[in-house]
Amino acid sequence: MTEVNASAPADSLPHIAALLGGAFGNLRSAIQARSIPGLRPSHYRVMSLIPAEGIRLTELAERATITKAGIGQFMNYLEREGYVSFAGDPADKRAKIVTLTQQGRAAVDFSLHIIAATEERWAQALGAERYRELRQALFEIATTPGNRR
Repeated sequence: MTEVNASAPADSLPHIAALLGGAFGNLRSAIQARSIPGLRPSHYRVMSLIPAEGIRLTELAERATITKAGIGQFMNYLEREGYVSFAGDPADKRAKIVTLTQQGRAAVDFSLHIIAATEERWAQALGAERYRELRQALFEIATTPGNRR
């Protein structure tokens, strides 16, 4: 990766996709370095979207912005590994509800701990105010209608 001078003018920095990719790559590396064998950062992300009461696979696919087939593959793998379980939806016999097992909740907690530690490092590097502004700006971009595909 190219070294970038922290005080370089904004217009001389790489494009935003490269910058966001670098930041995300930093986070992925932190997770992968301490990951539970057999789990990838994408597994943690999808499991973190499962509420305590469970969720229909179709709704989880929408939340994760993954196809229904893709979420099915993710969940089948996680079920075989003991991180999630399936139950029939009493309101719709065709639908399945997925919930985290105790092992799945522990994996999500583990990933959230790594994310929190990464955020602490970033806040120390940027300073509390700049980090708060970064989070706020990213939140606004992520939640503004029309910014999502």
